Amino acid sequence: MSTNETSAAKATTANKTTPNSASFKMSAAKKSAAKKSGSKKSGAKKTGAKKTGAKKGGSKKPSGGAKPPVTPHPLKVSDRKHVKIRMYNVGFGDAFLLVVPHKERDRKVLVDCGVHSSGPNVKHSISEMARQIVADVTETDGVPRIDVVICTHRHQDHVSGFRDSSIWETVEVAEVWMPWTEDPKDPEARRIRETQSKTAKHLTAALSAKQKRLGASGANARQLAALAEIKELVDNSLTNAEAMFTLHEGFTGDPRRRYLPYKTHSRNSFKPRVLPGVTVHLMGPSRDFEVIRDMDPPKGKSYLRLMDAAAATDEQHTPFHSNWWIKISEFNFPELRLAPADVERIKDVGEGQELAVAVALEKAVNGTSLMIMFQIGKAYLLFPGDAQWGTWNAALNHPDWRPLLERTTFYKIGHHGSHNATPVEFVEEVLGKDFSAMASTRHMAKWKFIPKTELMEALRKKSKSVVRSDKPDPTDPPGFKREPDLFVETELKI
Repeated sequence: MSTNETSAAKATTANKTTPNSASFKMSAAKKSAAKKSGSKKSGAKKTGAKKTGAKKGGSKKPSGGAKPPVTPHPLKVSDRKHVKIRMYNVGFGDAFLLVVPHKERDRKVLVDCGVHSSGPNVKHSISEMARQIVADVTETDGVPRIDVVICTHRHQDHVSGFRDSSIWETVEVAEVWMPWTEDPKDPEARRIRETQSKTAKHLTAALSAKQKRLGASGANARQLAALAEIKELVDNSLTNAEAMFTLHEGFTGDPRRRYLPYKTHSRNSFKPRVLPGVTVHLMGPSRDFEVIRDMDPPKGKSYLRLMDAAAATDEQHTPFHSNWWIKISEFNFPELRLAPADVERIKDVGEGQELAVAVALEKAVNGTSLMIMFQIGKAYLLFPGDAQWGTWNAALNHPDWRPLLERTTFYKIGHHGSHNATPVEFVEEVLGKDFSAMASTRHMAKWKFIPKTELMEALRKKSKSVVRSDKPDPTDPPGFKREPDLFVETELKI
């Protein structure tokens, strides 16, 4: 099932040249030229940042004072028979670093780096965590190196750590992997991105207008708080242009960009030259039309027009036109008068649709998430990002992927432990007992059911090697090392 990448390299759609994987170093002249050329590489503005929604000048560096020194934490694996997995405690988000042993130089893979604005690490900002990662991947010659950077999907809680491109500009990267929906040259990918972006922008405008209107009318704190939460949910699905600009155009080393999976299924199990000894299996997102259709948020054009009108006029759209209203004092049948609570409920009829659209949008972007398995010797590491039912269902029913899922020895618990990411079938019928699992999450009052207790208990019934990023739960099992407020790591035999 595996395909040797050397023979397939000529057919790739990527437009970058892969650096030498053994030395993985740039000459001083090339490094200088790369800094001068910046984002002008081979029409980058036309094919990269612009089409992915990045603003012109998206690499602008945020201002700030002097940065405190960062103490690096060694990444070296104990021996060449183990792979290291480090889960950074970013808060409600994802940032995983894999270290694969090799006789010449250990290889490193970064899977996502981001946090939701509502749930950062209480002690370290996402920028500080990004600097920590850069310090940790810096090698003995003083150069920070990551062999593969993976963006599973563009949600804020997976990419916001890349927003400040200045943090990453000295990091040598061989390859950057993104879902095929980020390919600036793919018309269908562009259509999906534009649809999702338009929905997010329209909904953000409508919510801002509604917040303004309710604030002026003296709405209660509960209503305003509910709107604020919906807006945070929508913000997570915005283009995150600065972060995506870094992923499309940033880093040094002239990294090759891949948009995955490939259209030809036989190419979706391959051995990257930059990761010797590793076979990669790309299980999602699907390119099947039925699944692509499920990625899109609901068309809801009538509702979008309604939102546009609300944003433009600040008018409240109520179930009955004001021509039909009369003052309570003019109503001569007191025994038929509604209670105040009932009056408020009627006023709210037709309201609250924003949450339904926001949730659908969230699901649509999650539908574009990469689902990857790394096969390293006897270890099978599953990283599903935030993939939801469509991707999971396709993988579970695929004759190539299901047998691999049955061999999982490490599971990055999907979608921070949410109920809508890890199928019951996977846990109860597919997953074995000899595995480790990590949930990158943070308990928050507004999302009190994340991580889902039933899911965590079901996983622990099969394996004692299950941890979460924010705290021991209740204690960390043997084989895991925790650096408080920074990361949890473990090593698996390969």
